[in-house]
Amino acid sequence: MHSDVTPRKSGRLSREDQRRLGDILQRVYDDVIRQGVPDRFRNLLNELDEPKQKAEGAKSDDAERGHNGGPERFAGGKRPDHPNKGSH
Repeated sequence: MHSDVTPRKSGRLSREDQRRLGDILQRVYDDVIRQGVPDRFRNLLNELDEPKQKAEGAKSDDAERGHNGGPERFAGGKRPDHPNKGSH
């Protein structure tokens, strides 16, 4: 009995087997990419982005009003000390 596949002691695939496997994997990958993202996943991703978008909108609103979250927001231009500062 003669086989086209030559067994290797190292357990590695021949170049031809690697090429065939690569072709199969490429076709599977291409099919998955063509399917796109299902609507329910897209909706979930959009929901996860909503808080981020709202936060970015609030930052731009503060910037338009001259607030950037810096120390000048506090009375007298000084930022209060952190309550745990020096407690270690």
